[in-house]
Amino acid sequence: MSVYIYCIKENYRYQSSLTGHEFENDWFKLAPDGMVTVKGSYSRGYAWDGCSPKFKIKDIYIGVPEAVLNFGTGQSKTYYASLVHDVFYQFSKKVRPFIRRRQVDREFYAILKRDNFRFAPLYYFFVRAFGWIWWYRK
Repeated sequence: MSVYIYCIKENYRYQSSLTGHEFENDWFKLAPDGMVTVKGSYSRGYAWDGCSPKFKIKDIYIGVPEAVLNFGTGQSKTYYASLVHDVFYQFSKKVRPFIRRRQVDREFYAILKRDNFRFAPLYYFFVRAFGWIWWYRK
């Protein structure tokens, strides 16, 4: 069972380095210029679990901690990195033919660095070490 802790209701756009490929479904779009659009305006919004793994016991989430508040965005410092990373991992079966997991993990790291998350190298290390479990799951 999935644990969702975040939900966006508006589209989020991120200029990635994942150029030269095109993909679109109901939840996200990758344009040839590398622009990623997570479609929060679709249905009831796009929900994700933040930095994985997590599980819920009653009203408490246990798992990888989210970062402190980024005062510039009003969100956790891991919020946008986990959003972009999770949407690619959720649809990894569809994007695997043309996007490598390493590329998606590098985008995760780049966003963490952009948002001044001090533990970016540590989180990146664990994504690289264990992300294959979720990338090849479906």
